[in-house]
Amino acid sequence: MYHLDLPAGSAIRLNASARPGVAIHRWDIRVLAAGDPDSAAPPRLAYGSQIGGLDCDQRISIPAQDTDCRLVVTSRHTLGGSWANDHCSVGEDTPSHLLLGFCDRTQTGRSQDDVALSFVFERQQQSQQE
Repeated sequence: MYHLDLPAGSAIRLNASARPGVAIHRWDIRVLAAGDPDSAAPPRLAYGSQIGGLDCDQRISIPAQDTDCRLVVTSRHTLGGSWANDHCSVGEDTPSHLLLGFCDRTQTGRSQDDVALSFVFERQQQSQQE
């Protein structure tokens, strides 16, 4: 699981990708109002999808929120008919871009992440009336 503070007025372009041939994973993002504990209130927005197999590239846009928010990002892999949490690694973390990698660390010989979530943050300009 990864947590990220998101200032009001920041839109996000998200590109989710999986390595070819990787097993099915599930990524999820919840957008919570800042200051709300993880489970205290329903999320403002929730996104998620299965990725892997034949579906290796997904894109979504998360609209700017009118208040400061917190993103909670998770990824899971299948394990005996249920889902187990993936290990998260941070590949890049700048004010305009965040790259998170996820994989099942129990697999031996793992040298690459199975799933990558690339977030591009776009600060929305407020229109000024003259």
